[in-house]
Amino acid sequence: MAFAASNDSVVTLFLWPFKTGLSLPIWLVAQGAFGMGVVAGGLIVWLSTIAIRARSWRAEKKLEKMEKRMNCAETQLANAEKQINNNAAFIPSKR
Repeated sequence: MAFAASNDSVVTLFLWPFKTGLSLPIWLVAQGAFGMGVVAGGLIVWLSTIAIRARSWRAEKKLEKMEKRMNCAETQLANAEKQINNNAAFIPSKR
C-alpha cells in the first residue's frame, strides 16, 4: 500500500506489435510485473515436480516388480530345500 500511495505517476506502455499505448499507474505496472514473475516461477517449480513425480512412479513400479521376483525366488528356494530334505530322508546311508 505504501508503494502504491507513493508512486502514483502514470506511465504509458507500448506493446509490440500494437501501435496504441496503455496508460497505467506505475504501481500497477510494478505489481503486475511482480505478479507475473511469481506465476512464472511457480509454473517452473510445478513443472520440475512433475518430472520428479514421474521418476518416483517409475521407481515404485520397478520396486514392486523386483519384490514380486524376490518373493517368487524365495518360494522356489524353499521348495527346493524341502525337496532336498525329502530326498535325503529316502536315501539309505552307507555304513
